[in-house]
Order: sequence, then structure tokens, then C-alpha cells
Amino acid sequence: MKSMKVEECLKKIKEILDVYRLFRSPGGKIVSFPSGKGGVGKTLISLHTGAALALQNFSVAVVDLNLALPNLHSYVRELPELTVTHYLTGMCEVEDVKSVVVRVRDATMHVYPSRSIVDLAKKPDLSKLPSLLSHLKRSYDYILLDLPPGMTKYSTYPVSLSDCVFVVTADEKASYLDATKLAKTLELSGIKITGYIVNKYEGRRSVNLDRVAGTIPFDESIRKFPDVWSKRYFRPKFLKKVMEFAYEVSRC
Repeated sequence: MKSMKVEECLKKIKEILDVYRLFRSPGGKIVSFPSGKGGVGKTLISLHTGAALALQNFSVAVVDLNLALPNLHSYVRELPELTVTHYLTGMCEVEDVKSVVVRVRDATMHVYPSRSIVDLAKKPDLSKLPSLLSHLKRSYDYILLDLPPGMTKYSTYPVSLSDCVFVVTADEKASYLDATKLAKTLELSGIKITGYIVNKYEGRRSVNLDRVAGTIPFDESIRKFPDVWSKRYFRPKFLKKVMEFAYEVSRC
């Protein structure tokens, strides 16, 4: 029994030290995109913001932390053999996690997909997340976290490790209410919200939110990532808004 308690104490000390090292370590900024509900477009906001930052000559990583229903790989059309989930479930070392290189015009960005924990049938250990983020901070200017919706530990813990937090909402009443509840809950927990990003914006209602960092117009072509950034495409209006939002991200 005593040896078990000692092991538990040592594990807890290691977790605390990993978090301390994350906050103390130099390197890139961690930006998270939580939401109160699903279907508001967090994945696409993360990807397009990453593309816009890459075009501003920043080195960018986009990380899929929606471990139950990951979706980044469906847009980059590739799922590496060893993903973020493999590391968090203890199936590989942090150095073994692979990214997908995505070209955006003359720039590149790195996407770190995840395999569903349903496929791996293993429970992720979130205490390993600070080590992963510390590892990425050494290589990138910005690490963008695509999170699951709601207020589970799988979304709130990554938010607590972030430098900037942008709550994603769609332009609809229910989504605004959920986003506001999420923001209040996080701030009651001591987590400061940087701002809101309103997706699928149609301009038919006033946005009664404080600190709106950007509004992204509704446009079906937003799903055509990364091709919509190509010069051969007619430049949709939403890309200009994404670039403006990315500028706000770069200032946080």
C-alpha cells in the first residue's frame, strides 16, 4: 500500500512539473478553440486560421484534440500511423507523433491528426498533454488546438494550458447562449477568455457578445480546405475575414 501511495505521489509531482515546464518554456503560443456546442465549425476555423498565420510567415501546428470524434484528417486527406492519440494513450513517444504537411500557396503548415480513442480502445492520459505541447512549442510559433465541444475535462484542461482562448460560436441564438455559458464557466474557473469568433455569420441579428475577435461569413466554400486558398480560386469574402482574425490571434 505504501509503495502505491509513493508511486501516486511521484506521478502527481511529475504532472505538476510538466505543467510548470510548459508555462516556463520558451517558444510558440498555444491557442485553443472551445465551443459550447458541436457543429459550429471549430475544425475549419482552426485550419483556416492556421493557413492565414502561415501566410503571415509564422510556423504553425494545428492539433486535433477531439479524441473521440477527430476530424482534421478528413480535410488533409491523410492519417499518419502514429498520431496524437497514440502518444496520449502511451502507445508511442512524443517524438514519434507524425504531422501532415499542408501547402497553402507558397507557405506550409503542419497538421497533427488524431485517431479516435474508439478505434484504439484505450483511455487517453491527459497528464501527458503538457509534455506534448512543450515539445511542439520548441518548433512552432503558434499551436492551434481543435477541441471537442462542451465542458468535459477533454476540452477544459487543454484550455487551461493555453495562452489565448477563442470561443467559437455560430450565428444563431442557441449557439450564442451556449458560448456565453461556456465562457462564464471557464472564467469562474480562473481561465480568461481572449474573445469570441462568430462563424457562419449572416448579419441578420446583432451579436450581443463582449470581445468579438472576428466574424466569418457563411460560405459553403469554407469546406474546401486547403484548395480554397489556391490562387486559381476566386477569393471568397470569408478568407479576408479569416486573415483579419488571424491578425488578432497574432496579437494575443
